[in-house]
Amino acid sequence: MEGYDVDKAVKLDEGIYWVGYFDESASLHCNPYIIDDGEDVVFIEPGSVPHYPIVLNKVVSIIDIRRINYILESHQDPDLCASIPKFEEVINRKDLKVVTHSRAAILMAHYGFKAPFYYVDQNEWKLTLKSGRTLRFIFTPYCHFPGMFVTYDEKSKILFSGDIFGAFSYDWNLFANKYYIEAMKAFHENYMPSKEILNRAMEKIEQLDIKMICPQHGSIIDKDIQKYIDALKELDPGDYMYY
Repeated sequence: MEGYDVDKAVKLDEGIYWVGYFDESASLHCNPYIIDDGEDVVFIEPGSVPHYPIVLNKVVSIIDIRRINYILESHQDPDLCASIPKFEEVINRKDLKVVTHSRAAILMAHYGFKAPFYYVDQNEWKLTLKSGRTLRFIFTPYCHFPGMFVTYDEKSKILFSGDIFGAFSYDWNLFANKYYIEAMKAFHENYMPSKEILNRAMEKIEQLDIKMICPQHGSIIDKDIQKYIDALKELDPGDYMYY
């Protein structure tokens, strides 16, 4: 994709936007996303407290923030969740729900937000929006949290992959370049527990018809999807722990 400005919200597909912060001093970049489906708006992993002002400005540049009625979190880490109480205050909706796994919710409750949880593991692993659009949740345990899941939007065929397909990189690009596989390998070798666990996730992901992969860290993969899946299948993460 060309012609985008990372200082602004970036449109990825109809109604889908990247609203993250490009921190030039960081090797680990966080990627919040918006799915605007008309009557429902899903805010995917809004991010940390330091990033809140920039992410907020990008969100309000594309939608009325009070339209957000779902916040989706694949797990409980502060770089993904810590800003929820701040966003909850400006969204100001009694029907706001936080979509996550019940195991992540136990820890996420300590952030102090008031919105109730929508447990993916207790709702047939899906969220159907008012339009009929379905977000399907695929369980990928221990990648890297026991309750971890990825989110597949059946309408756009975009996979919001959480930590999977993430990367470390000081030379960051919003979209994956020719160096991204090596950056992705370094991330997974440090964060994923084993080849067996990662490959179980890859087997589930391979069954999906994917147009784009949007990880919570690193760069968006918008072409050659199978190449990146194959690269992760070849890894042996966690091996360094034996030395």
